[in-house]
Amino acid sequence: MNKIIYTFLALIFSVSLNAQFYWTHEAITLNEGTEDDYEQFEAFWGVAKEKAISEGIQGGWSIWKVNPSSNDNDPWADYIIINLYESKEQMDAALSKSGDWWMEYIQDAHKGKTKRSVIRKYVKETLDGKYRASTRSYTMKNISNLSEEGLDIEGGVTAAYLGIEELNEDYVDFEKEYFREAHKGNKYWWDLSEIIDRSENAYKPITHSIFEINKEGYQPESPELFTDKMMVKYGMASRKVHGWLQLELVMAK
Repeated sequence: MNKIIYTFLALIFSVSLNAQFYWTHEAITLNEGTEDDYEQFEAFWGVAKEKAISEGIQGGWSIWKVNPSSNDNDPWADYIIINLYESKEQMDAALSKSGDWWMEYIQDAHKGKTKRSVIRKYVKETLDGKYRASTRSYTMKNISNLSEEGLDIEGGVTAAYLGIEELNEDYVDFEKEYFREAHKGNKYWWDLSEIIDRSENAYKPITHSIFEINKEGYQPESPELFTDKMMVKYGMASRKVHGWLQLELVMAK
């Protein structure tokens, strides 16, 4: 588990150095009765993702398990899958690859590593859609991010995802110029991203997302200065949070 988390940390700290990165976010709802086998299925796909990263097809890949208590005990997904890309060109090239291409690619990635019977099993389960009852997909462009060192990896990594609707033209500036600065010292990771595309079944009202990893013991405090009170008041009025998920990192490449 530590190796996975170290990989993830190296990933997020490296992308934070880029002026802009792109990522896709898949909200997965599982078919009933498949929970026990699902993570092993994704681990099988993880071998192909590791190969894709080494060959420059994408920048990173991670899977997060959703806490059932999220969104006031009403989460809209069981797992979140994130595919990270270092540029829009890299993302467009990866997303243009067909399902048949990926089926060949995953078999090649496992060649000499995995029994043929196991490969056939998981390829068939992929084609049959055994695990996923639904997948809602979002294509994201990062706008701003913040990273700080010091995360204790022994207890794993937990994060929060917020789906946000922009209510006025000042929203992004409030996040970038005020809230980002206020988060310094309180979060190991924070990023604001804009949704630039989504699947037909994806939730329509949200326009942006925030993904963050809080420092231990962090509790938001009410501002004391008048100027801060006004910034928070009008900043919160510029957005609407439609839902939130508490996430636990399961695996990453």
